[in-house]
Amino acid sequence: QDLLIEAFKIVSEKHSEWKLDIYGDTSFNKNYYNECIELIKKYKLEDKVEFCGITKDVEGVLLNSSIFAFPSAYEGFGMALAEGMSVGLPAVGYKSCPAVNELIKDGETGLLCDDGAEPLAQALEKLMSDKELRVKMGKAAKADMAQFAPEKIWDKWEELMDKELKNS
Repeated sequence: QDLLIEAFKIVSEKHSEWKLDIYGDTSFNKNYYNECIELIKKYKLEDKVEFCGITKDVEGVLLNSSIFAFPSAYEGFGMALAEGMSVGLPAVGYKSCPAVNELIKDGETGLLCDDGAEPLAQALEKLMSDKELRVKMGKAAKADMAQFAPEKIWDKWEELMDKELKNS
């Protein structure tokens, strides 16, 4: 989140109408959360950046968003990223991050950037400046995430279990 706040500070000067909402549990690392709050204050972004905590209305929040920024350095599958893309959000993430660099198809379903706040800001700015590009990439992201739809995944699991049972 600190890199995202840093990147947003850079782009918010040009895109003053944009707001950054950060969702998720902040109780796991209070020191880091407090550092992020101090960063927000340092950059005078209190009216533009908000930690929204946990939501039960994930789909509603995503549907009311324009971009899904996912600045993780390390990630497993990236369920939150897949959820954002599955509702049609173009995504931005680091190309060095495993899983993220497989879910986001650079230039098609979102943008992959080099590590750091400045490259992240450049990727965000590209999407923030071009609604047509956001819509195009969002549609491609939604179509691409269909491969992970529950009905498809469960069928694959069932096939795998059937195969393994026959082989045992």
